[in-house]
Amino acid sequence: MAERKELAERSHYLLANARFMTLATTDGNEPWASTVNFVALHQPLRLLYYSLRAARHSLNVEKTPIVSGSIYMTGLPGFGLDGAQFTGHCHAVGPDQLAEVHRTYYEINFPDEDTRREWLLPQSEFHGTGPRRFSMVQVRNWWLLDIDRWLTDKHDQRIEVPVQDLHLLTDDTSSASSASSGRTLSSK
Repeated sequence: MAERKELAERSHYLLANARFMTLATTDGNEPWASTVNFVALHQPLRLLYYSLRAARHSLNVEKTPIVSGSIYMTGLPGFGLDGAQFTGHCHAVGPDQLAEVHRTYYEINFPDEDTRREWLLPQSEFHGTGPRRFSMVQVRNWWLLDIDRWLTDKHDQRIEVPVQDLHLLTDDTSSASSASSGRTLSSK
């Protein structure tokens, strides 16, 4: 089995370089999966995204904040792919954190200032009668694809990586997300 540091490194690579996650929600009766653009925040691990308030997954989170999801990348060197699955608790970001969350999300997602200006939505879109809201998934459990097991016997398994292990490399990574001040964003 892979060592803790290697699992943390793989996790950090995914969190720093994957841009989309599949977010699974439920209204209590029916499951729903949505693809959303996210950025990772650390200490504790959170996944920040925004969506329309009227989107099915947004309405589901209001009713049932427990979520799960997956993040994956293909075209990687070596095995060619990697992926993670997670569970967590999701909540809409309140107006008291909006300015900081807005800035952090756009700085991490679009590090180039010209590109950021093209994609930047005004804060008014994210509060009051605005159509969108930022949401945050507080990650509770995290699993990675067990590449070693697959290479041994083609069994498609996962390795649980304790969320606290993902803090092992937070100070050592130099990705766009670790360089951002988003690392210290309050986890309210």
